[in-house]
Amino acid sequence: MAYDDFSLHLLMAGDAHDAPRLRELIDLLPVYAYGQVYVEVGVTGGQRQDDPADWPLPPGMSLTVLRRSPGSPRPRRGQLLAAAVSAWATEWLPDDACACCAGPFALWVGCAASPDVEGMCHALTQRLDLVPAHLHRPGL
Repeated sequence: MAYDDFSLHLLMAGDAHDAPRLRELIDLLPVYAYGQVYVEVGVTGGQRQDDPADWPLPPGMSLTVLRRSPGSPRPRRGQLLAAAVSAWATEWLPDDACACCAGPFALWVGCAASPDVEGMCHALTQRLDLVPAHLHRPGL
């Protein structure tokens, strides 16, 4: 199967607490998967010795590690992740998108305890009626 044969566009996003689940999801992806992974971590990387930057991915997937910088002002947990997912949604799920010209999309967004991520997901669900997209959250 060629990359063009797989039209589902994926977005997976979470923080260091979600790293084990993100790794499980990535391990389930077929070689022809296409999309983006965002992982927000503290300045030193993941909670364990597992640095997301070293995760193996299918060739059509890209990974961005969002590192909270030390010092002041330090971004709140989830603040960088919410901004990244919002920017992704602006590009891939624009307000003028329609079901006939976009997607389908599957999104998995973690960092559930972050008010920034919760607010971003709430705003995002308001836009998902316009395009074929499915938003999944931890525990749902």
